[in-house]
Amino acid sequence: MLQSQIINVLPRRILAGLWATQETRISLNHLMPHKSANEKSQQQPAATSSAFICNELPVRYTHILRLLSTLSPDSLQSPIIRNVAHSYLRDICTLLHPSLKGTSPKAIAKVFSNLRQSQATNLIRLKYALLSNPTAASATLMENINTIGFGIHLLLDQHLSWDAQSNNHAQKTCPQEIAHQAVSDARKSFANAFGGDRIIPDIEIKRDTMTNRKHKSPVEQEFTYIPNVLHRILYESTLLSLKAQAIHDEDINRHLNWFQRQWRSKSSNPQNRPLSLRIFGGPTSIGFRLDAAAPLLESDLLPNIPRDPIGIPTCGHVLSSTSATDVHSPMMVEWESLSGWRSAKALASHWGGNLDAVTVQGLGSTIYLALDRDPSLLERYPSRHALAASAHSLLRHHRRTSAVVASADNNLSIQAAATQLDAFLYAISDSQQSTFNPTPLYHHHSVSLSAAVGHA
Repeated sequence: MLQSQIINVLPRRILAGLWATQETRISLNHLMPHKSANEKSQQQPAATSSAFICNELPVRYTHILRLLSTLSPDSLQSPIIRNVAHSYLRDICTLLHPSLKGTSPKAIAKVFSNLRQSQATNLIRLKYALLSNPTAASATLMENINTIGFGIHLLLDQHLSWDAQSNNHAQKTCPQEIAHQAVSDARKSFANAFGGDRIIPDIEIKRDTMTNRKHKSPVEQEFTYIPNVLHRILYESTLLSLKAQAIHDEDINRHLNWFQRQWRSKSSNPQNRPLSLRIFGGPTSIGFRLDAAAPLLESDLLPNIPRDPIGIPTCGHVLSSTSATDVHSPMMVEWESLSGWRSAKALASHWGGNLDAVTVQGLGSTIYLALDRDPSLLERYPSRHALAASAHSLLRHHRRTSAVVASADNNLSIQAAATQLDAFLYAISDSQQSTFNPTPLYHHHSVSLSAAVGHA
């Protein structure tokens, strides 16, 4: 049974304030460690500190709730949507509790690890709820939620990486080394999914000479980025091309006799060429180009639920539990929450990059990835218009037209935020009344939490 008690725990004015607060966008520079005064050790970036994360994540969680409030009242009564909404409210409560600021770094790391797992679980559940039968509106909504969700994941992941000294913080990264590792991992995943008897297409990795055309001088290959983010983008892109090439070759061989297959395997047919991954760039960007003789599968480019390389849905077990921490294989859930072409595109665009694909039947496919060298570019975030549209359908449903007009402004007032929040909390509550009267939701606050955060 979904619990609504968490709605009564958080004071209304705090939630309304978060609902109206703008996010604090960060850049790669904010995630870079800096030298201490004695120049002998590196200090943790402010954007990965527990203080910043505890202040910023509740705002971003609330923005996801604002996006969910664009759903119809009937959709908000879906068990999956209500479960995710209550999960975000619980996570907000966790981050706002004063005891978290006084706890040990080890305990905070444990809390953040649980929050990262909870975020991954919520994204997967939302994909099942919104993308099982996707429409243009649900796909756009999921894209905006993914954009915020991946930003949350990166903040938590950077803190945990720094805490565990896993060397995955934003740093000078060699694209060629990451590309080799991503291709190797993609080929292994492909072999595990399709079996050892399947021929895995080879992938040639080439690095073009990078020069500054104006000064005719070589351009350094390294650039500032997060290693595992670049790895994941290249991994998903490679897996997509490998799958398309393997299925394409299988379709061709199915219609050939034995002699034709032997001739084709020994000939210089363009279809036999291995996939090619070129790395190039200049003073402002780093580029990758993945060419394949086979066209990409259209279904792989569309918004969809998490699937393995074969196309079988994964992580469906997260729907059988209402908990974010009791799911099977939590590491697998976190991995699958970032899987797929659409996730790779969202990761690539997070700091001004772009991932795109051109595919033509009979001519093959090309995947382009361009990443900006400028580490001061702020992260991508849903437009103000997307967030300003929140709760409109709910407010219209309850005939609160004045709040609709008020919420059209990008700078949402506290009064309009409180009205939107009331409508949303009423829509996801366990016991709805026949008339719109959200006030009873706030009659009973948690005494300890209300007293503790009363100064906020």
